[in-house]
Amino acid sequence: MQKVKTVVVILVHCLSLGISQTYAQKVEMIGAESSIISSAAIVPEGKKLYFSSGLTASAFNSSLLEGDYAKYGNTKAQAISILEKFKTTLAENGLKMSDVFSMRVYLTPDVKTGAYDFDGWNAAYKQYFGTPENPNKPVRATLGVSALVNRFKFIEIEIVAAYP
Repeated sequence: MQKVKTVVVILVHCLSLGISQTYAQKVEMIGAESSIISSAAIVPEGKKLYFSSGLTASAFNSSLLEGDYAKYGNTKAQAISILEKFKTTLAENGLKMSDVFSMRVYLTPDVKTGAYDFDGWNAAYKQYFGTPENPNKPVRATLGVSALVNRFKFIEIEIVAAYP
């Protein structure tokens, strides 16, 4: 498998001796071009990083009872809910989804089928990463866990982003 290096250029503006200078700092994403994720990320020394706590999905239909399967949706719907939350939270902190370089994902089995919906998670992920709008492909670990705090939530995600 051929490895391709993709470089995400992040511009940092600073003042030095009263003269405005621009320095390019690179978060280097390494991996096979055909892969939906990168196999490694190299962050330059001194880069300011954003670490999130794990997020879970919001209820799609708050009128449903907590035990109702449809309250939060399937894995794909929950992942989209979480990624939209991150999009908002990142923007509030001066970042974009393209600044995300690392993800940790906790996936539980669906309460109806008992199966881990890895395909649903990947389908949601591909709407936000490795797209023409955001070609960035973060490094990622997806862990199968037996349950989250709420058994109707099938996915929890943590991210790390680098400030421009």
